[in-house]
Amino acid sequence: MSNRLEAVVADIVEGIRGALMKHDVTFDEYRQGIGYIMKTVEAGELPLMIDAFLNTTICQIENRNFGGSTSTLEGPYFLDDAPFVEGALKTYEDDRHEPLLLRGRVLDLAGAPVADAIIDVWHSTPDGHYGGFHNNIPRDFYRGKLRTDAAGGYEVRTTVPVAYKIPDQGPVGALLEAMGRHSWRPAHVHYKVRAPGFHTLTTQAYFEGGEYVDSDCCEGVHSELIHADVRESGIKVIETDFELAPALAHAAAAA
Repeated sequence: MSNRLEAVVADIVEGIRGALMKHDVTFDEYRQGIGYIMKTVEAGELPLMIDAFLNTTICQIENRNFGGSTSTLEGPYFLDDAPFVEGALKTYEDDRHEPLLLRGRVLDLAGAPVADAIIDVWHSTPDGHYGGFHNNIPRDFYRGKLRTDAAGGYEVRTTVPVAYKIPDQGPVGALLEAMGRHSWRPAHVHYKVRAPGFHTLTTQAYFEGGEYVDSDCCEGVHSELIHADVRESGIKVIETDFELAPALAHAAAAA
């Protein structure tokens, strides 16, 4: 473990040194950078900054090493204790937003169904917030756990989420603005799919033509995660089949 830690840290430092040399960073700029990091820590936004720039890289490593369906950001709003639901996620009583049906199957890499898989589903409210985190919204709103049937199938009703900004009033927002970037995430639905013997899949679904799909501030969008506008009886449908890789796939490949 110590040799691996040394190798990873040494390569990170070498990469940073290379960028400083490449761009002839001045001492004043260096000190400004240190000051920015201190402000970010004081504001409690260091995890936000790291996730905004590096989380997708870890997801790319997961995709390379395990295979299966494409993994992407979990984000900061996952709650492991979400309740099991049947039929529909709990929404505002006066939610007049567009109805959405989520359905599909969980399969292994050979295409066989995975029964009794657990799928956590969560997404934003129609006003861009998350249950259990913002504005005293109950933690069981717009989220829940599903269990696949014998054919690996799942289905749940909810409403279409919206695009929203990551926290942008602090140092991270200021940095993105100074870089000429925005702090918006496109509308999306989160999934975390788990089953014994399989590697956990964390992913998202996005909407074709949605705002910021082509410029997600966290770079979490992949083309295969963007869903066309499909409707049945006027209801928007996202149909997603998840392919799970064996939990030991990476270990076996590395042996």
